[in-house]
Amino acid sequence: MVNQIEPSITSSPIIWVPSTIEEAIELKRKFGSKAEFVSGSTLLQLQWMNGRKIPENIISLEQISKLKEVQIDEDKKTLSIGASSQLSSYKTDRLLKNFPIICEALKSIAAPAVRNRGTIGGNIMGGVGDLIPLFLALKAKLLVHDEKESELVDFWEWLQHSQRKNQTLLSTIHLPIIKECANSYSFYKKIGRRETFTAAILTVSGSVRWDDHGVIEEAKLALGGGDNKPFLLENTEHKMIGKKGEEIDWKSVFESITSEIAPADDAFVSGDYRKKVAANLMIAALQSKFTVISNGEEESSYEV
Repeated sequence: MVNQIEPSITSSPIIWVPSTIEEAIELKRKFGSKAEFVSGSTLLQLQWMNGRKIPENIISLEQISKLKEVQIDEDKKTLSIGASSQLSSYKTDRLLKNFPIICEALKSIAAPAVRNRGTIGGNIMGGVGDLIPLFLALKAKLLVHDEKESELVDFWEWLQHSQRKNQTLLSTIHLPIIKECANSYSFYKKIGRRETFTAAILTVSGSVRWDDHGVIEEAKLALGGGDNKPFLLENTEHKMIGKKGEEIDWKSVFESITSEIAPADDAFVSGDYRKKVAANLMIAALQSKFTVISNGEEESSYEV
């Protein structure tokens, strides 16, 4: 059943509170561009305060319990995270606690009060959230819905079609998982201007998998966060695939990273500075791991 909250003043939007995904999609079909989906709405509130037009109808997703579920499908080897799961859910959800890199990323976002309100789906739907590089590196797929169909789409491909974002409802983020695997490594680094409650200067993330001989079979490197457009560093990834860690020319990788990305400038930090920071962070994270591997000190882990 859909609840309706009437505006207290004439210029305020009408708030609709569906209890199912189907009801939410039907409301969007009915009101079209005059309606917008919201959940935690922490980012949207800031955008509205900064002049973005407030829609006539707000479709609140907060009462749709399915959007808050976190599950593991053992058969498909997939972790699914409901889009309305709070950023603070790493503290309470028993399944998320098994994935340290996701918890690490969630801890780094905003202040506790914002994490208790903001949602995982909201962070990535804005297009520049700090979680985007992590989910790109982990090969996320999104389950999205519109008035015609439900579709599981590649996250990177979906990001390339920004015109679709305001028309679709994101219900679940799907991540492939590997248990007790010594042949993989993931990292996540956020750099801000202060230690806490700070927008990112940039966020970088990556994942690498190699065979039993140490030859890299797959690499995903991503940048984003703050005001930065998300980048998937496909050219740099190709420089690593097919090589062992000790065979990689790290100077060449550094140059590839800085040539492949175009971070934003702002009043505090230049895009050139961000390029160098991104390259140094990524190379430091990768070199430290491959140094351990070459010394025969691999550790098992539970990873996405």
